[in-house]
Amino acid sequence: MPRGRPSGDHERDPKKSKMEAVRRAMDSQGYEASPLEIQQFVKDNFGHDMTANMVSSYKSSIRREAGLKGKRKKRGRPRKDGVTTAAPATTSFHDAVPWKDIRTIKDIAGRIGKKGLRELVELLD
Repeated sequence: MPRGRPSGDHERDPKKSKMEAVRRAMDSQGYEASPLEIQQFVKDNFGHDMTANMVSSYKSSIRREAGLKGKRKKRGRPRKDGVTTAAPATTSFHDAVPWKDIRTIKDIAGRIGKKGLRELVELLD
């Protein structure tokens, strides 16, 4: 059987094209239908045996063509109720300490060493 895109009516015939069968199933079942539901619909109505993985792949392609995004879950532990994150500070560290001052501290550390810089910081506290 030749590979590539079929020509003519073959592309729109759900009996011959698995992709078209999945399209029709999604039109009937909706975009939120699970791959297993679509798989059963395609098998019952069009006679195609497809794996759920193949249905999922076709479904993703169809959603992409329609301009819809996939449903991705947020990773990580869910947030506890009532807990809010702290508001970001109005000034960042880079705004509070100019780069020129940081370079000066680095130069001083190079001259007097790490131990001397620690002693200097302790003196300032």
